[in-house]
Amino acid sequence: MKKLIFLILIFTLIFPVSISAKEDYITLSPFLYSSHHLGEDLVIYGDTSLPTATLGFYYPEDQGYKGYAKFIINISAKELREGYVIPTEEYSRLWPEGVWTVAVQNGAYRDEIKIPMSKDAPLYNRQVRLAHYRDNTLTSLTTYTTQGIQISSNTISFTLEDSTLVKIYAWDNLSPTNDGDAQLFAAVYKDGYMTEAKTYSGTLSSYGKHISLEISETERFELLFWNDSLIPY
Repeated sequence: MKKLIFLILIFTLIFPVSISAKEDYITLSPFLYSSHHLGEDLVIYGDTSLPTATLGFYYPEDQGYKGYAKFIINISAKELREGYVIPTEEYSRLWPEGVWTVAVQNGAYRDEIKIPMSKDAPLYNRQVRLAHYRDNTLTSLTTYTTQGIQISSNTISFTLEDSTLVKIYAWDNLSPTNDGDAQLFAAVYKDGYMTEAKTYSGTLSSYGKHISLEISETERFELLFWNDSLIPY
């Protein structure tokens, strides 16, 4: 028996058992607006490999609120991916201006984002630039000024000051994609009707706040998201 155990130990040392496990995660999408307008719904997006998580909504650290919890609730991974809606009320003692915190956690896995809350509407101080290059030379540039962009279900959307809505999404064989061969659609909507649409085909190497689509060896399309100081955001 001792000889058998000795042989097993020797075998284990010579041929170590490799154990691999999928690393769990929780991530929250960054808040891309200058502030959230108190009284409007706040939508929180994220992703997790875990089936459920606890979402906490916390008061500002200052003004005597000391970061106390406004509420803590259990949500599903699906709710987080599709966007969990937090109704907010107009500015008051119970809904102060300041930097609030949203945290999502399950055990040791945790992520949080800071949300500036204001009684004033967010500023239109973000710029989205759609650029077309040929032979590394800029051939066309469209610039939009917006409060911020929203990324949900593979769709990038933003609203302009005149309520025009712009949506950008990528598909491969009628399925959403964020890399590889794709068709990129940029559509403009006014009063619920599409007024303009452009389509680009190529290979996605980046998709999100920055999009890079290689159309050919000499041609590419890029989306850039900047703040009011023309710094990538």
